[in-house]
Amino acid sequence: MNKNWDRRSKRIFFSFMVLAGLLFAAAHDVNSQRSARRPARGQTARVIIGQYGYEPAAIRLKRGIPARVTFRRITESTCATEVLFADYGIRRDLPLNANVTVSFTPRKAGEFSFTCGMNMHRGKLFVQ
Repeated sequence: MNKNWDRRSKRIFFSFMVLAGLLFAAAHDVNSQRSARRPARGQTARVIIGQYGYEPAAIRLKRGIPARVTFRRITESTCATEVLFADYGIRRDLPLNANVTVSFTPRKAGEFSFTCGMNMHRGKLFVQ
C-alpha cells in the first residue's frame, strides 16, 4: 500500500507541476501581448509658474525619449503668460490656472533654455 501511495503521490505532484507550468506560460504570453500593445509612456515633468518664475527652474530629460512637460500658471502677477523653447521652435500660451502640456522629443544632449515671452523668467532643460 505504501508503494501505491508513493506512485499516486508522484503522479499527482507531476500533474500539478505540468498544470502550473502551463498556467505560468499562458499568463506570461498574455502579459507580453499587453506590453507589446502598450505605447511607450516617455518621460514627464511638471512646472508651476508663480510670482517668482518657474518652479522647478531646471528639468532633466533623457535624449531620444518622448517628453511631456506640463506648465501651470498660478498667478496673474507675472509676465510669464507664455513659454518659449527657442531651440525646439516651441511657443505656448499659458492661461491662468490651466495645464498646458508641451510634447516633444529631445534629440540632442546638452543644456537648453525655456523662457517667458519677455525673456525675464528663465528655466533650464538638461538633456542627457
